[in-house]
Amino acid sequence: MIRLSQDQDLPALFALWQEAFEGDAREAALYFTHRIRREDTLVATSGEALSGMLTMLPLTLSSPQGEYPARYVFAVATFKRFRGQGISSRLLDAAHARMKADGVTASLLVPATPPLFDFYGKRGYETRFFIDFLNLLPQDLPPAPPGARVTPCGAQDYLRLRDQAFVDSALYARWDLEALRFAIHSLTEAGSGGALRVSTPQGQAVCLYEKREGGLRITELAPLNLGWETAMAALHQHLRAPAYTLHMPEGSLPKAQTLPLGMIRWLGPVPQTQGGAPYLSIAKD
Repeated sequence: MIRLSQDQDLPALFALWQEAFEGDAREAALYFTHRIRREDTLVATSGEALSGMLTMLPLTLSSPQGEYPARYVFAVATFKRFRGQGISSRLLDAAHARMKADGVTASLLVPATPPLFDFYGKRGYETRFFIDFLNLLPQDLPPAPPGARVTPCGAQDYLRLRDQAFVDSALYARWDLEALRFAIHSLTEAGSGGALRVSTPQGQAVCLYEKREGGLRITELAPLNLGWETAMAALHQHLRAPAYTLHMPEGSLPKAQTLPLGMIRWLGPVPQTQGGAPYLSIAKD
């Protein structure tokens, strides 16, 4: 049986999260305290036991031609003892049916491993979102621009500047204020990163960063009238990390490795969109 989650499911969902994703209890507690919503979470049951879960996080697909309501499929998981019974596929089918009934245009997801691109491809998803991936050392960057300031950035300003930076994307996965507040809070609460704003006389940028072994990952850099190298030089002057891994939309970074990131399944007629490379970020698998 597949149904919406209920309050009494939370202990089993918490246990399933930790078994499936091998995350620490702090990360799981943050999600279950601040982000999970019963109306966005499907559960599968086998007899009286909860056997699987799937979350449908709301977001908007924006393009120069219009906006489309979408859901981000996240935390698809089955308890080990129930695997091999097609539970994930049934959860996906139920999620798609619910989305269609709610007038949702598309379902998005990020496969956790390369083989899952094939798994989801067989279920109607196509790879549509790619990301440029570049490793940088401090000596690769120019000097920081004169007058540059780097300050913490709250979710409301981050959303406003992010929207301006990616407005011309053919498909821009636009997270709402609640989602960005959670993303920033998760990083700052753990002391592992946060959101920063770069201001220079020429332009500005916002970024999300996270500590990783050996340096920092710039999960997202959204520049406005500012080159990415200039923005990174200002960030390095502030952060002083020994190394950086930078993620940006496909086609943004010369000499970068371009990797597949996200997939989409349209739930109705496919709209004709034009613009820059489709962009999805701040999304966990």
